[in-house]
Amino acid sequence: MRAIQAPARVERLLDGLISDRQLSPKDSYQIRDPAALPSPLQKAVAEASQQRRVWVCRASSYKTWLLFTAEMSLPLSREHGAPVLLLNRYDAKGELKDTGTWISDPHGKWRRLAD
Repeated sequence: MRAIQAPARVERLLDGLISDRQLSPKDSYQIRDPAALPSPLQKAVAEASQQRRVWVCRASSYKTWLLFTAEMSLPLSREHGAPVLLLNRYDAKGELKDTGTWISDPHGKWRRLAD
């Protein structure tokens, strides 16, 4: 289970969750350079990095920015026998808009666990 906590693996899981649950607009694209983000999102990314959370930022042609941060919950992943992500979603102003606990099935389909 610890290998699944590697940042690159958690980022791939987060990408899969965003795609599977269509959490960002279809026309959105990923921003990988933190310096390209609006300053409120740069601050949120810095905080996420300090907490050892991975991040994915999506932007669309309509100037919609969404930032997702996540970390793997090792205890919940062990309990459920599947990857469990603790997800935060921020808007373009860097305001936390949603938090949730998500689990992946063996086929990469995600569902939200009751919080």
